[in-house]
Amino acid sequence: NTITYSEDFSDASWDKTTGGTGLVAVATANTIISPNGTVNADTIVFNSGVGTTTADQSNIGKTISILNATTYTFSVYLKGLTGGEEILFRGSDGVYVKYVLTNEWKRYTFTSLSTSTVWTLSFGLRQGLSGIGTINSSASVYAYGAQVEENSYSTSYIKTIGTTQSRSADTANGAG
Repeated sequence: NTITYSEDFSDASWDKTTGGTGLVAVATANTIISPNGTVNADTIVFNSGVGTTTADQSNIGKTISILNATTYTFSVYLKGLTGGEEILFRGSDGVYVKYVLTNEWKRYTFTSLSTSTVWTLSFGLRQGLSGIGTINSSASVYAYGAQVEENSYSTSYIKTIGTTQSRSADTANGAG
């Protein structure tokens, strides 16, 4: 996992970005029970403001070093406060994908082929994107377990606290 502080979106290493009429994303640590059964998931409030152009945005993300022309997968556990919240992910190729959250925990994944050696990964709200159009202007979501890996799929979650982490490959045993 190349994301540092994978469970603490309130940490200063997570960039809270804004533009246009948008407000800075606000992350509050340890507000709800995460998929692992403890109170260590965060609340993130996004608000892209009243505008409808690509300048109007509210995001959270990180800038990480990656290899060019390499496939990466970003994953994070999310759930909406009420369900129906629209969230955008920005891939290493700069392409955005929209996901509609439910009010249950789900691991959302996004895979892309890098086009440089730096990825400013982000998720949140951005208005007026070609092919996506106008989305909700505000969203309160719960987040847990962010992960980026050099792979075309996500593996089991690897927790980080301040440094990147790796482990032996996942294995599956049995005939089932």
